[in-house]
Amino acid sequence: MKNASDYLVHVKALITLNRQVVHWVVVREEAQGDVGLFRYRLTLRDGSLLEMFERFQIAEERLQVTKYSFHWQGADGQLHRRWDNAAHHPEVPTHPHHVHDSTEANVLPHEPISAEEVLAIIATESTDQDKQSKYE
Repeated sequence: MKNASDYLVHVKALITLNRQVVHWVVVREEAQGDVGLFRYRLTLRDGSLLEMFERFQIAEERLQVTKYSFHWQGADGQLHRRWDNAAHHPEVPTHPHHVHDSTEANVLPHEPISAEEVLAIIATESTDQDKQSKYE
């Protein structure tokens, strides 16, 4: 990546190419030289929603994410997972990085995660669910 605009183009391409995404909107997007942020809202094939937020900078052509939150919930509003690095769970060994799994209260350690990794998880897990429902 040469600058923030390049990274935004990259993330949008990943969203567009993800077969699980049926609709998405730009809630907010900024790029100023090497610094940027985005907030995108995606609707997936199964009706679930993914809200993606990253604040980042590009240094020496490498991505450095400084703040993130990826909130994935079912069509019924039930939390699937939210990965974030808000500093509100100091008890987690990977602080500030963590994931809320199935409920807000179920906070687990998690390594830092990127938009690209979350989109890969969504693609894999949604595809697995599609295959499973065909055999039920």
